[in-house]
Amino acid sequence: MFKGRLLVLCVLLSASAYAPAQQTSPSTVEELVRIGIERNQDLAAAREGIAEARGLKRQAGVRPAPGLTLKGATGRPIGTIGEDTYGADFSQEVETFGKRGKRIAVAGFDVDKAEAELAARSAELAYEIRVAAADRSAEADRLAMLRQLSDANRQALGLTEARVGEGDAPALEANLLKVELAKATVQINSARGRLSTAEATLRRLAQLAPGEALPDLKPASPATDSLQAFIVRANEGRADLRTARLNEAQSKTSIDLSRANAKPNVSLGAGYIRQTSQFDDLFGFTPTGAIAPLRDRDDILSFSISVPLKSNRSGRGEVEAATARNNAARLHREYLEKSIPTEVEAAFRRLEAAQASLKTLDTDVVPGSEKNLEVIREAYRLGQLRLLDVINEQRQVVDNRVAYIDAQAEVQRAWAELERAIGGNLP
Repeated sequence: MFKGRLLVLCVLLSASAYAPAQQTSPSTVEELVRIGIERNQDLAAAREGIAEARGLKRQAGVRPAPGLTLKGATGRPIGTIGEDTYGADFSQEVETFGKRGKRIAVAGFDVDKAEAELAARSAELAYEIRVAAADRSAEADRLAMLRQLSDANRQALGLTEARVGEGDAPALEANLLKVELAKATVQINSARGRLSTAEATLRRLAQLAPGEALPDLKPASPATDSLQAFIVRANEGRADLRTARLNEAQSKTSIDLSRANAKPNVSLGAGYIRQTSQFDDLFGFTPTGAIAPLRDRDDILSFSISVPLKSNRSGRGEVEAATARNNAARLHREYLEKSIPTEVEAAFRRLEAAQASLKTLDTDVVPGSEKNLEVIREAYRLGQLRLLDVINEQRQVVDNRVAYIDAQAEVQRAWAELERAIGGNLP
């Protein structure tokens, strides 16, 4: 009887020695992040947006094209002989008040904004991959623990049924273990489904091919630094704040450009005209002495300067619109500068709380629960407690280990959130 109880306990409680499987793959979450950023088609489209902005900046520097006009007039088709005029005009518009330079400056901000947008999208994708990796790791550890528990229950059930057949244990103990085994099977199926979902999500985010292996990822240790240092990094590295600052600077330059556009450009022109005439009532002698009508030929050069007559009201609407955009950009930038420190602090406190919970579970809760299980096991061995008491305490141990796995995942999620809040990777 004593040996039978001890054997059942050893098999039942072997699950309490569960430890996460050793990670053999050298791959890391950072490698998955790099792969995901390189392969993501949405980010590839954002890179094309940078190329587009650069092309528009180059186009903004194009000067007005010169104009060439060829013209001619003759009276021959309507019977007026000898009246002909031919000429050419050249014109060039000259931009004034630095319009070209201001236009290039405004377009240059679009390039910087496109780069900031790419950085923001990359940071968001990196956050999603890190969270998905944490979820996948937690589900894999939970499934491994449940499978080990199920194996232990299955072995214990076999031994208990043998003891029941020999009359050394009541049938109730076998029934209790059957229920525990069925419950573990349900939990395994649920965990398997969650793991498949987590792996599919991670594979989609990292752009891994269907046949490409998904490595086992070892969680990284979160970096430690002061809250103030994280806030400083966020103010320097947040892509959305950089975009807001660029919008403000661009809108301010747009005000100058709008004012310059309200000023007239100057058009310079030059022309050449050859005009020939014939006088029907006047005659003269040719070099050979023949009588012929008199002809006259004039070669004329012309010059012109054209200035549109604009008033200060010509560009007032454009200036007002640019001023409104500048005010909106300034307000948005001020909002981000005030809200970002709060976001960073919230993420920092979340990480601190997650680390504290993990430490408590690791040093007090899980070891304490296992010690309690040892005491209850010894009491069962001495016949002072029932198998049901052992099973209940084993459930408590399993719950605590699940809480420990969840706490590990929460630390990784909080770390990813802090990285996103500061706008860059933690060292």
